[in-house]
Amino acid sequence: MAYHLSYWLRVQSRRVLFCLRPNCRMNNKVGFSVLGSLFFLVVLATYNCYTTVPIATNSSPRKHALPQFVVDFFDAYKEETQPEAKKMAAEAGGATPCTAKFSIAKLDEGFKKCASSPKRSEVDMDSYLDAWTELNKFLLSMGKAFSFVSADVKSKIEILREFRKSDSKAKYETIEKMIVYEKGSGLINYKEAPSSKVPASGSRTLLRLHRALNFLLILFGKLGRNEDGGKVSLMAYNAYHASSMATYHPWIIKKAVGVAVYMLPDRDKFIKGLCQNMEDQVLIEHTLETSKSMAGVYEFTHALYSKYEITEIP
Repeated sequence: MAYHLSYWLRVQSRRVLFCLRPNCRMNNKVGFSVLGSLFFLVVLATYNCYTTVPIATNSSPRKHALPQFVVDFFDAYKEETQPEAKKMAAEAGGATPCTAKFSIAKLDEGFKKCASSPKRSEVDMDSYLDAWTELNKFLLSMGKAFSFVSADVKSKIEILREFRKSDSKAKYETIEKMIVYEKGSGLINYKEAPSSKVPASGSRTLLRLHRALNFLLILFGKLGRNEDGGKVSLMAYNAYHASSMATYHPWIIKKAVGVAVYMLPDRDKFIKGLCQNMEDQVLIEHTLETSKSMAGVYEFTHALYSKYEITEIP
């Protein structure tokens, strides 16, 4: 079986590489789609090897060779798609996590403060990051499948807070000051993404949060208006593809998001999982108000990135 799988993968890889040549008749998008599917299958097979092979009781616990966010993603996928695993998860304490630390009222207050501050057109950095910190708690409420999104958001918030603690902290007091400073100092790399050799700029880091905010404000609006037949999975899917976030994601990330939103519960169960100590109608009003506040902050931020022509940083 292993030999046949190995042979099949080699053949498919050669086909994809051939089809990616400029003179190939097959569309490059098809080639990349096949390559992405092969990658997904390899990762899934690796995950299954680590979860199905028995481990001796006297041996040390097996460590995953995969990143933790990948393990969490497939754990959530397994719980949702396999009846036995889903039943065990429910018996262990319910399928929907209770995230009591998240507060829709605090989230609403945070974005309203940012959108109505004297520096609203410049967008105050500390208020923006405080609001995003609360918003990240909401992402955690969306389940294990969204842990990779939450971890990425947390990392970007930390990067920006470090800039606010640095010797140049005054240059990062507002988003506009940050953009002017980094653009004028040549700190924004327009050709390469951040790596061990290319440091992440504040402008590039915040642009990723900005795109994610577009997705979430659309989702909050859909939740408040109970759109898409009350299906949170469909709300999240449509909100993602309606936002600028999806435009800049590669194929494999789009597919991962598609699987992640599929695992979201219906609207009533999802809202109950947020564990907000308020009446349903009040919660809905807060959700709609929060969407409006987020939209205000998004528009101010987008105006700045458009003004200084840096909406396309890689």
